[in-house]
Amino acid sequence: MAFALRCSECRGTFRWDPNKYARYCLLCEADFGPERPDDEICMPAFLSAKTKATDQVGRDLMDSSNVRAEKAAEMLGVPVSEMSDMKITDLKSTKHEGQVAMPQVVNEVTQRMDQMAAKGLPVGFGAGPNGSQYCGAVASGPFPNQGAKMRSMIHAANGSVSDRPALETQQPGYVRRA
Repeated sequence: MAFALRCSECRGTFRWDPNKYARYCLLCEADFGPERPDDEICMPAFLSAKTKATDQVGRDLMDSSNVRAEKAAEMLGVPVSEMSDMKITDLKSTKHEGQVAMPQVVNEVTQRMDQMAAKGLPVGFGAGPNGSQYCGAVASGPFPNQGAKMRSMIHAANGSVSDRPALETQQPGYVRRA
């Protein structure tokens, strides 16, 4: 199987056999670069769209806060400098992909969580019981299974509601409600 390479000098393309190392352009004989030692590990720099998009959210937040401050000043009839508290200006300038631009949150809650973690107490979302541990008493008590009963009552009152409401617009017989 043959591939085509494009020369960075003459921008011409030529056929290339992947089983052979292409050091020179077959059209203009341009050198593709210095030979590397066999033991050198070479990795391409693939930038992640995920890290770019994550950082862009913070940048957009900072830009939109300036617009909100200007609009608020316009509505109140005051200079923009009086609305400067609305601006987000403490984002870090990141030079490397993957670094987070948002500042670290330090307040009473995070300080208390750090103290609890230092003592070995459970902290965070995975610390306590999850939702399935709370459902043991659903089938007992003064109103057993009341959520399921209410759902059945709502479905009976509104005959067109499906068991999968997120997918009901994709059904062939779907009619848009007025």
